[in-house]
Amino acid sequence: MWDFGRAELLEPEAIGEPGQRRFRLRVQSGDKAASLWMEKEQLAALSFGIRQILEQNTGDEADEPDPPPPTHDFPEQPRADFQISRMGVGYDEEKRMLVIIAHEQGEAEDASPTFVCQASRNQCQAFAERAEAVISAGRPVCLLCGLAIDTEGHACLRRNGHAQQPVALE
Repeated sequence: MWDFGRAELLEPEAIGEPGQRRFRLRVQSGDKAASLWMEKEQLAALSFGIRQILEQNTGDEADEPDPPPPTHDFPEQPRADFQISRMGVGYDEEKRMLVIIAHEQGEAEDASPTFVCQASRNQCQAFAERAEAVISAGRPVCLLCGLAIDTEGHACLRRNGHAQQPVALE
């Protein structure tokens, strides 16, 4: 298990062109670094979960300041680098920190988490905002069917594939 303790860096990232992007959570604590690869929906769910916990624990800010930025650059080959199967987020009332856990793809359902880190409320608030910006920077979503719209056009399921109109992406 990778226990990163208090994270100095908690950063969502999308790599690639819209429609072909890969998503990851970059975490750094001291000289330890992790790349947790996930689906866009998992990143959105993590952001949503963080926002829910922050709302449920208002007025419970820690007195401890946010950690300084990492002193090491994020390495090309982080120590922990794996595809996530499932994630969770919780709140440690004693430390007044959010806790993020992740399970590597292929782990047994009852296995202990592969990865654990803690982050302050401010770090998590900033993470959620950046994650939402990363997610929304992709292809626009059809208002009728909820599927992504490609630059070549969109065959909307709610219109039985008719009205394939190209959409200009800015």
